Amino acid sequence: MALIIAASVPSIVCYLASAGLLLRRFFNHSGESTKIPISLLMAALVCHLLTIVLSITALDEQRLSLAFVLLVVAWLIAFSMFVANRYIKNLVFLPIVSISAALFTCLHMFIPSSNGLSAQMSGGMIAHISISMLAFGFLGISMLYALQLGYINYQLKHKRQTLLSHDLPPLMSVEHILYQLMTIGTFILALALFTGFLFMPSMFADGYAHKTILSTLALGVFVSSLILHRYKGIKTRTAIWFNGIGITLLSLSYFGSRIVQEVILGT
Repeated sequence: MALIIAASVPSIVCYLASAGLLLRRFFNHSGESTKIPISLLMAALVCHLLTIVLSITALDEQRLSLAFVLLVVAWLIAFSMFVANRYIKNLVFLPIVSISAALFTCLHMFIPSSNGLSAQMSGGMIAHISISMLAFGFLGISMLYALQLGYINYQLKHKRQTLLSHDLPPLMSVEHILYQLMTIGTFILALALFTGFLFMPSMFADGYAHKTILSTLALGVFVSSLILHRYKGIKTRTAIWFNGIGITLLSLSYFGSRIVQEVILGT
């Protein structure tokens, strides 16, 4: 546990420092270099990954807690946004992603592992869980891009010179990446459901039925959004609503019951 804390603390500090410097640059409307905050973010990601590796080796009874799952998802999102920043500068939500990653790293330090996902499950079950986490990561990132697309569209529509309007990312680039992420995430989510039905005979049993139903509804939402975009085109606000509803259903499916069990009831 001491090693996990030793890796977690620098990660939290670097995440918060990076977010603080980026926010100061944004709000001061300055042209300061992002080299230092981006370097801090890189250091935070390395320490965050080390925390994940150390946590895997120290899992109690080889179980994955809710806090650990969120820790991994937070790293996937933060790393993806870090990579994307090399191609689309000044991502609006990069500071928010950094703060969120710091929060989940902090939660992992204080919420103990309890009733979780057994690492001794069959290979098919582990594949299903891994694919599901990957789908959530991709679709979570697409939600951030949808919000950013809405922000850019609002700035352009009202012709306001605020915050980041002097060097906003190109609207079409963000929209293109958004629908690429949605397409990939939707495909992975469909694959997750397929592997679930293939390797889990109890997908509609007590305790799992609500997860299956909510995940299926989320898949329907994302598929509908992609079809409408492909054949009719949808407005930015509609894309945000589709992403918001889809990721909410997916969050309730993945974490709803586990939040009640681990955080509220402490079982």
